Amino acid sequence: MKRFAPSASDHRLWLALVDADGPFLSVPELRRVAPQGFTTLDAPRAAALKAAKAAFESAWDARSTKPDAFAAARDAWVDHVLGTTFGWGQFKQPAPASARVTSPDGQVAVAASFAYVAGGTTRALVLVVPPSASLREAPGDGWSADQVDRLAALLLAGKTPLGVVTDGRWWGLVRAVPGTTVASGIIDSQTWVEEPGPRDAFAGLLSPRHLSQGAADELLEVLFAKSVTAAEEITEALGAQVRQAIELLVASFSETSVAARERGLPDPLPEPDEVYDAAVTVMMRVVFLLFAQERGLLPTGPLFEQSYGLVGQVDALADRAEADTPEALEATALTWYRLLATSKALYEGATFENMRLPAYGGSLFAPDRFEFLTATRADGGLVCPVNDRVMLAVLESVQFANVPGQGRRQISFRDIDVEQIGYIYEGLLGYTCRRASEVVVGLIGKEGSEPEIPLSVLNDLADDCDDDLDLARQIIAWAKVDQPSADPKSASALAKALAASDDPDKIPDAEVAVRSVTHDPELAANLRSFLGAIRRDLRNRPVVVHEGGLLVAETPSRKNAGAHYTPRALAEEVVQHALEPLVYFPGPYQTDDHTAWRLRSSSEIIALKVADIACGSGAFLVAAARFLGARLVEAWTAEGVSGEPALLERQAIREVVASCLYGADINPMAIEMCKLSLWLVSLDARLPFSFVDDKVLVGNSLLG
Repeated sequence: MKRFAPSASDHRLWLALVDADGPFLSVPELRRVAPQGFTTLDAPRAAALKAAKAAFESAWDARSTKPDAFAAARDAWVDHVLGTTFGWGQFKQPAPASARVTSPDGQVAVAASFAYVAGGTTRALVLVVPPSASLREAPGDGWSADQVDRLAALLLAGKTPLGVVTDGRWWGLVRAVPGTTVASGIIDSQTWVEEPGPRDAFAGLLSPRHLSQGAADELLEVLFAKSVTAAEEITEALGAQVRQAIELLVASFSETSVAARERGLPDPLPEPDEVYDAAVTVMMRVVFLLFAQERGLLPTGPLFEQSYGLVGQVDALADRAEADTPEALEATALTWYRLLATSKALYEGATFENMRLPAYGGSLFAPDRFEFLTATRADGGLVCPVNDRVMLAVLESVQFANVPGQGRRQISFRDIDVEQIGYIYEGLLGYTCRRASEVVVGLIGKEGSEPEIPLSVLNDLADDCDDDLDLARQIIAWAKVDQPSADPKSASALAKALAASDDPDKIPDAEVAVRSVTHDPELAANLRSFLGAIRRDLRNRPVVVHEGGLLVAETPSRKNAGAHYTPRALAEEVVQHALEPLVYFPGPYQTDDHTAWRLRSSSEIIALKVADIACGSGAFLVAAARFLGARLVEAWTAEGVSGEPALLERQAIREVVASCLYGADINPMAIEMCKLSLWLVSLDARLPFSFVDDKVLVGNSLLG
């Protein structure tokens, strides 16, 4: 049999052609069940599909003038794809009568069209819908849920995890289980001849083998469940990498500071906590720009992409490093200048012959918020430039995930939720900067949670220990007291790393590594004795902070500070039950009968005030924005307002954020992260960001 993917890496090729949302199928899981790719359609089935497709496409082209003929052709096409191409045959059954849901007010009803049934168990539902421009657009019938969300509601109501939604042209594979973000992937059947990869993958995944007949660990639901775990691991990895990138930015600022003081010049840096906040803000700017640019939410055009945008810069820097050496990037700071120029242009606006940027404002990009970032010397150069080697590491930290067992995976911000970004950043709230009063080294540990220890303490512990294992245990005991949230390596792993310090075969670059952080012979010798246990930064240099340098250090633990990440599914459930009584009258407080609920008017919805007085990174406010935005679109529709669904949704969410939502938090950086979340969920390329600035404020909700 022929296979369209001769190597496992080609799973990425067909996945790139899928409009995926949520934790869709991961490459490692696909590789596990189809290491050589999915079997392509045999000649008879391919020929039959081509003939059926031609008949359907003819009807699709005439769908607006011959709707009845189109419906009949679509149903015949769907029957062919499910029965012959996917091979459902006898497993394709009428959907159970219980596979039915209604809109929250009971005015719109949706019922499943078919079901895949094996052994008396419904394994998948099928929802056939009218033709549309996108399955991710609401049909405009008074229920703001799009077709994917409607199928998800059917799956949750029927306790069936998998489903297919299609209008004939667009085919969506959906997975919905309680407590987990809905996952979906959509492909276009018009490309099934020219681009058979997605077709063959969907045919394989939705075949009886992967729905009911194969080994338990090869069933599609198991693949999705394990892919969710893989997605969580990617998010965890990104969180650790962003923490490492913050540490590297702080190190870059610190090196500038130390060099200035050694030359007898004034220290260019402000107080350490402000330096930390600046580093976090830089990372938030990077993420914002990548998210907005990849999703087409910022102005486009050659000038923006060549001079301002960050998309593609990681590849350009990597190409330079490969063509020359990574060290050569330390001689330039082009990407840093680009980031500062973009931040200024977004804040103040910029107009050129063939490009216009409105003045978006917003505290995230305010150039005077951290003046040392843009301060200049007498010759016009920046006082604190960040070189391109550091910026390459910064960009890689948010665009590639290094996950054990999965390798290095490129990340697209089209596939990352606002809530995931909140999770990536929430761990940064537990850290700040302080000046090192002596030489401090970073030790190996769980990525993003490694401990640091003064070199003098490390020497004292070593003097009191008989062997590497004893020293490792003493280091762990010390770190547990000094840095409770740190997660060092196990005693055996740490002892093994310490033993490697004396073995040049284990650390072949020892001399180069030590020279990269000091030219003091005494300090160099001291570092060599522990080098195996000293972690490397994203430049592959040992983490060594000199006296007077800046060190990223723990604040009171996240647990004690009350900072916790809220998953999207939980936030949406809480918000739904909290706000439904406010947007419906009669509603849940008046009757359990959903068909009797009546949505309030758009003016009443927009008059609501919702506050989260310990908002953190904004998970509940983002969920409230989506919920109230959806209800506002439904109210507009009932009142006769029309427009493109995607634009109406964006306008509604923005109006809700601007008029209904308020937040407070005791942590100033949490407030900035909350603003970022609200900007991302309501971004409009035509309108400013500053509308959020007076809605989310620093404050202590206990003291008032």
